[in-house]
Amino acid sequence: MSDQQDPMTPARPEAARFDEQQNAWVLTRYRDVWAALREPCLWPVNGKREIQPDSREADGRLPQRGPMLEAIAGARIAEWQPRVEEITRDAISALPVGRAVDLLSEFTLPWGLSLAMLVSGADTRDRNRLSELGTRVFAATGAEKKDAALKADAAAATAELERRFEGGPIPMGEPAFVALSQTLPRLLANAWLALVRNPAEFAKLRAEPGLLPGAVDELLRYAGIVRRVYRRAAADVDLGTVRIAQGELATLMLASANRDPEAFSDPDRLDVTRSASHHVALGTGRNSCVGAMLIRMATSVATGALTARFAGVDFEGVGEWRTGSGFYFPGSVIVHLR
Repeated sequence: MSDQQDPMTPARPEAARFDEQQNAWVLTRYRDVWAALREPCLWPVNGKREIQPDSREADGRLPQRGPMLEAIAGARIAEWQPRVEEITRDAISALPVGRAVDLLSEFTLPWGLSLAMLVSGADTRDRNRLSELGTRVFAATGAEKKDAALKADAAAATAELERRFEGGPIPMGEPAFVALSQTLPRLLANAWLALVRNPAEFAKLRAEPGLLPGAVDELLRYAGIVRRVYRRAAADVDLGTVRIAQGELATLMLASANRDPEAFSDPDRLDVTRSASHHVALGTGRNSCVGAMLIRMATSVATGALTARFAGVDFEGVGEWRTGSGFYFPGSVIVHLR
């Protein structure tokens, strides 16, 4: 299967337009998405596409953002990195050769759980229970439709995780744990899927490990897990020739922006030597991901371990794609390691 035949290839960038069916502005060009992410009057929304002024600062930011950035600052990431490298080496060494391997279930998910346990400071005796709760929270993510029972179960699991991490070493313990144990593993699976489908790029990283961590940004640009995010205008906003009126919704197509030829030459080609640090897979400016430094470090460590351990990876197939909720990722990534 080629990249043109699956959901990893986003819609082509085009001029901003108002979509009557979505009742929203659709922004796909890099320059429009970049500007929208930095616009203080375009606020993040909840699952019902509503802004929540009571839970945000006057500029739309979460009050926990500052403390969270402090909790996972560069010094803490440097402190965690040797342990992440150890966890990764052990997990990579356990992967078998000579049979089909699902990189998602056999590496990235257990690896992500170990990372989440480390960063959150969770008791290792709670590993199985926390894994179950994280799985339940994430169960409907990427699904085109969510049934009521699934949503209720996710809410109950979220509440238990919030209780367990209340007063822990990092703010926003529950979303951080789910992001590291569930979202990051699928992001890494997306990135590795792109890499194993492009064996020449895999070979470059194996031959020149110094290309990491710079190559991580290219993998994020090419195969980031978040296809789109939503914003609602808290006041009238002018973006180029478009005015988004107060109260209107905007859909920011991150994946399309990251394949915009105006920002990235030959954008549908994976090139691990490309300078792609200006991508928007992790947001930008005031809307950048608070865990961006940690994500880059962990992805670099894991990818470097994969290319160092194995001479090549033969791609076999993927499981069912999940393409709802703004996310897109495969249910499995089946390969043979050699």
